[in-house]
Amino acid sequence: MPAYTAIDHAAAQSNTGGLVWPAEGWSRVPFELFTSPDIHEREDERLFRGPHWNYLGLEVEVPEPGDYTTCHVGATPVVLVRDEGGALRAFVNRCAHRGAEVVRRPRGNARGFTCIYHNWSYDRAGRVVGVPWEKGRGGVGGYDAAFDKAQHRMRPLRVASWAGVVFGTFSDDALPLEDYLGPAIRERLSAVFARPMTVTGYQRHTIRANWKLLYENSRDFYHAPQLHKFFGAFGIVQPDQAARAEMWHEGTHCLLTIYRSPEARKQRTKLEEPRVAAFRTALPDDIAISIVGIFPNCLFTLIGSAFSIRQFRPKAPDRFEVVYTYFTYADDPECLREHLFQNNQFGPAGYVAMEDAEVVEKLQARIALGAEKGASLVAMDGTDTTPERIDHMVSEANLRAMWKGYARFMGFAPPEPGGSAAGGERSPR
Repeated sequence: MPAYTAIDHAAAQSNTGGLVWPAEGWSRVPFELFTSPDIHEREDERLFRGPHWNYLGLEVEVPEPGDYTTCHVGATPVVLVRDEGGALRAFVNRCAHRGAEVVRRPRGNARGFTCIYHNWSYDRAGRVVGVPWEKGRGGVGGYDAAFDKAQHRMRPLRVASWAGVVFGTFSDDALPLEDYLGPAIRERLSAVFARPMTVTGYQRHTIRANWKLLYENSRDFYHAPQLHKFFGAFGIVQPDQAARAEMWHEGTHCLLTIYRSPEARKQRTKLEEPRVAAFRTALPDDIAISIVGIFPNCLFTLIGSAFSIRQFRPKAPDRFEVVYTYFTYADDPECLREHLFQNNQFGPAGYVAMEDAEVVEKLQARIALGAEKGASLVAMDGTDTTPERIDHMVSEANLRAMWKGYARFMGFAPPEPGGSAAGGERSPR
């Protein structure tokens, strides 16, 4: 990856509606990022359809030829399918004829796909294999001799997987997936997916806020014992537990790890049914909680034995959808799966997700009151923006690293010279 190069401020202002990062540096985050329609459109172009890998699904969701599942990469609907040779394919779910939706069910198995509008048909790679009345009907109409259906198809994505997790990109310039994920995330995914998995269910809900507020929230260690009071009450997380944050991809990926502690397991609240808070970790190295944030569109939230993936689908500057995929080990006993459903932390009504959704919606409502001139403060633990890892919870350094990488990918002008940002520039990892 090329070293960081200075951005021309005038050009950046022209290209991004005048946004220049506050002079105080990366410890300030302009509220405009969460409200601007222009920035929302630019994110879809430069992040979701840019040189980044987006989570598409799990290989276990499409184990047999013809199995498919659907998702979104930013605003773009995408189909992930396994073809007759066993290869993974992905393409935009939009007919090459008039742009209609082709694959209408969220998942299933199919020999091929047919658009309901004019019945153009496609193979499992999204290539056109049939056009009704291509040569006309009754000696009239049809396409001329120059028409070649092989030149038409649903737009493909590059596809790659790691440890059974499938990613796609629209860009030929994206790094190889292995390099994009980085060593820490590769190692964690390999450890989690070392045993055969099974998907246990799906959920989705809409949050009336900007998607980046929740992505930022997921990297924020110290909000957990503050906002989620049950964490301490149930003996799940205490603020002085051993913890680590590791950054990659110019700071935008983040691997959060919280380690088990006998002291943390002491419940402060006496429960009528203590088995609700019973804890068993299937994670390696005595890890209690692991959150894998892979920019720009997903979070792997791994709490003990409760595993889920949250995929973000931005729909407007102030609205996004979260799609949950729940999974566990295929050989787990049924009693453990039942316990995981009872110990409800994620999903629309989960103990954690419900509180996070409410707080980011409240943030959005207040931010929108003065978006053109406000900025949030992320200055805890100094103003450094270049750490590779942090070994405690009381820091916002990984948030600053994220915003610095985000600004670079978006092409925003960096803080003006003379601001108070510390840490200097460096070649990104």
